[in-house]
Amino acid sequence: MNDIIIRDLEEKDLPAIKSLIVEAWGEGWNFRRYDQSSSFFQALLEVYLSVFLNSSTFGRAAIMNGKVAGVVLASVNGETEKFRLFQKNIAPNTLTLLSAAEAERKDVVEHLSVSFNAIGRLLENRLAIYGGSASIGSASIGSLEFIAVSKQAQGLKIGKALWNEAAAYFNSKNVKSIYLIADSQCNVGFYDHNGFSKADTKQTVYNYTTGQKKFDIFLYEYRF
Repeated sequence: MNDIIIRDLEEKDLPAIKSLIVEAWGEGWNFRRYDQSSSFFQALLEVYLSVFLNSSTFGRAAIMNGKVAGVVLASVNGETEKFRLFQKNIAPNTLTLLSAAEAERKDVVEHLSVSFNAIGRLLENRLAIYGGSASIGSASIGSLEFIAVSKQAQGLKIGKALWNEAAAYFNSKNVKSIYLIADSQCNVGFYDHNGFSKADTKQTVYNYTTGQKKFDIFLYEYRF
């Protein structure tokens, strides 16, 4: 019998979150072709992790049989970013990426530039809602920053339990609308089945040194 509890995210959970990032995007983003013990790979993971930690104001971990089985991170405009102190100084990691082999460096630049361009285009028509104005009337705007469940724990409704925790947090902050960014290699069916609506889609083409990859990047919204 699986013993599952949901608790606040803790700094000791960071290695598990990095493992979830690899599981979620490892195939599509070519992560698995890198030596996971290399300084380059570890720097890449730290940079991705810092993006989530830097903006999140809420975090929960699902613990199954004593191990992290899933994580959710979320944010609400105007609330304190709780997890900035968890992250390391990313400057050394940035230098590691910049000094990497030419092929690795090109792939990082290609991925980040294409992704950020697509996300920017998805959000540009909604900046009045998601951007500088932190609220509509008295209602705050939130974002689901990251949610993932380990492959071993899928099918046990842990993702639903984590989403319920985030939804309760959003409700406690008077949030009436949230958004999230996902892509076609993720389990977007989870969002479809939990009441999210797909607001927009951008097709992307990544010209990696190992070959071309194509993904759709989605903007999802949820209204309470």
